[in-house]
Amino acid sequence: MIPLRQSFRFRILALTIIVCGTVLIAFGVGSRYALYLIKISTVDQSLRSLPFQGFPHPDHQRSWARFSEATDRIASRILNGDVHIVVYGKDGEIYFESEYWSGEKMVALLPAPEGEFKSATSPETERESSPWIRDPRRGGGPPPEIEPDSNREPPEFSPPPRGEGGRRGDLRGIRPLGPPELLTRKSELGPVRFGVFRFGGYNVAMGVELSQVAQEMNHVRNAFLYSAPLALLVVAIGSWIIASRAISPIRKLTNATRGLSARNLNDRIEQAGEDREFSELIQVFNDMLERLERSFNQATRFSADAAHELKTPLTILQGHLENALQEAPDDSDQQRRLGMLLEETQRLHGITRRLLLLAQADAGQIKVTGKPIRLRKLLAEMVEDFEMQSPKTRYTLAMGEDATVSLDESLVTQILQNLLSNAVKYNDDSDPWVTIGYEVAESELRIDISNGGDGIPESAQERLFERFSRVDTARNRGVDGFGLGLNLSREFARAHGGDLVLAKSIPGNTRFRLTLPIDT
Repeated sequence: MIPLRQSFRFRILALTIIVCGTVLIAFGVGSRYALYLIKISTVDQSLRSLPFQGFPHPDHQRSWARFSEATDRIASRILNGDVHIVVYGKDGEIYFESEYWSGEKMVALLPAPEGEFKSATSPETERESSPWIRDPRRGGGPPPEIEPDSNREPPEFSPPPRGEGGRRGDLRGIRPLGPPELLTRKSELGPVRFGVFRFGGYNVAMGVELSQVAQEMNHVRNAFLYSAPLALLVVAIGSWIIASRAISPIRKLTNATRGLSARNLNDRIEQAGEDREFSELIQVFNDMLERLERSFNQATRFSADAAHELKTPLTILQGHLENALQEAPDDSDQQRRLGMLLEETQRLHGITRRLLLLAQADAGQIKVTGKPIRLRKLLAEMVEDFEMQSPKTRYTLAMGEDATVSLDESLVTQILQNLLSNAVKYNDDSDPWVTIGYEVAESELRIDISNGGDGIPESAQERLFERFSRVDTARNRGVDGFGLGLNLSREFARAHGGDLVLAKSIPGNTRFRLTLPIDT
């Protein structure tokens, strides 16, 4: 199984999740911050609008109490929270604090007042903070003159009586010197948003707890945390589907390449309906297959033609050598030389015959004709022949019940002869042995041929079935052969629809398994 980290589709999935996850986190953080700024902006706007008619003077305690109650009622509807109000002077002196004020320590965190404090009994202050002022345009007269008297109580800030026409006069408190300074400070109850209004010698701070805003931000955060995994899951599924569809032409090429062999070089991949980039890749692949097919056909024709052309002169040469060998004097040098020439000619004739068979196998021209074969009889006859060729070798037939199968007797015989010949050649010199067994299971025939010897090195097992490949050991260098037998045997097995494999190879036991489909 290919590890996921080496999968192109998995890398697309991982990169998509990383990119989308990063974008999603950035969007969530940015949206939460923007929403927080909007909430704070709403609080700031409410803080600016709460003192729409000014403030009482710090000396008017009862007026401040009524002002605080009225402000709380308005703030509960607008801000859904309590309002902290404090009036403080330069030296930290507190003139008034509301019920929800969070403590004296908070005053030190607020901006210090500027200017000189004027008491409520001074003429300027009494005129600015008069309990009411009649507007002459609304039927009221000018305000009465108030003589300064330091012995009397300061007037309270109270709603004016109704003027002429049944309407109240204009209520005008002391106006701040400018717009409020907006800032956030932490208290024991949490963060508080303040609007600090400046006056001469004192400041008025009105604050709103941001617990409601923090709670809403927590709801937004929790909603994001709950929805983000689901969103990433949808992204992962979508990216997996998109990646699968994107690499479908690659899978098509992979399957075509995996099934590529000499017998289907004429197959082509359909490129209709594919994207332009993949269509070009498929076209290049099809062109490559066409070149391979042309080159392979030329090589196959050359091999077949060469083997066929060599067959006739070799047969003639072999015949002349046999005649010359019979006419040569017995035990003469001429007879020995002619014998060596005849032996090499026969070897060359065998090579050309095998090359012709391999060319036919590569071209898919090996014809398989099945006919009933009795396995026990076939194997027994082959063992008898090899016992005569190598009498020192112990042969063991481990066969079950006799069975009649439909196979190409000529091809199967060549496969078994190659396997038995190798088993005898590469056996143990001191105690050579060969075991032949077969088993018929359902619609499959399995024939095992085992032998002794040193075994096949692990480094040579991978190229064991390659053409002209031989196990290069010091013990086997003198063994006759061309390295074509196993390759040719496998081709014959695959022509039947079966296979030939090395089942086991350890020192003292090497076993090949021939598997063939049969119709019993």
